[in-house]
Amino acid sequence: MRRLLAAALLWLCLLPPAWTQATRCEAEVRRAAATLGQIYRQWPLRPTGDRVEQGAQYVAARLGRNETSSGRQWRVHVVRDTKLNAFSIGDGHIFLTEGMLRFVANEGELAAVIAHEFGHHLAGHFCTTARKRGFVGGLFGGHEGEGATRSRVGTLTAVVDPQKEREADRIATVVLERAGYDPHHALELAMRVARSGSPAHFQYKHRIEALQELLAGRPPDPITQPDSGEFLEMKRTLWREDALR
Repeated sequence: MRRLLAAALLWLCLLPPAWTQATRCEAEVRRAAATLGQIYRQWPLRPTGDRVEQGAQYVAARLGRNETSSGRQWRVHVVRDTKLNAFSIGDGHIFLTEGMLRFVANEGELAAVIAHEFGHHLAGHFCTTARKRGFVGGLFGGHEGEGATRSRVGTLTAVVDPQKEREADRIATVVLERAGYDPHHALELAMRVARSGSPAHFQYKHRIEALQELLAGRPPDPITQPDSGEFLEMKRTLWREDALR
């Protein structure tokens, strides 16, 4: 019991101060609603409730059981796109591409992707003042710190701030552990995506270094948790669709 308490206190100490900004704000809700409407009109999304979307939503729901104090309803949307990508627009809305769902090797890696997006929400990244309207304000709050880059996501513009990416990674390790996933999945996924030739704006080199430092001295969980039936069915559905192409 003392070990568990000590471990819990350690992870609380590792949480960034922004964790206290977990509750959504009015600006976040307003911008998310506007951006969501634009995405619904323009993007090819998988239908709500299909087996691929259900598999991703199952993992998000598991992660979200311990993250209810923010007042958000966590919602995963799957984009019909082969690129490796994942992002959020605020108010609990998370977008994953089919390419990312095909890429993840196990449920723990998918949980790491989603937990990173939780991190942006829980750090209050969507409640900062936006410099411009649209996705620049919706994706990571619109604040462009040192080293920030912009990239196009369809007809929208995303701002990627390295500091916020690392902050979201840091929170993600806590979210993963609270849900019963090994936080080392976040590091494993980042290393695999970096080797895949992913777009440079992900800046995985610095994120990997930060995760390695964060998890130093903490060995991976030797007991590998089996993938859920929901995750496996999601993967089988994607494999069957690939076979029919």
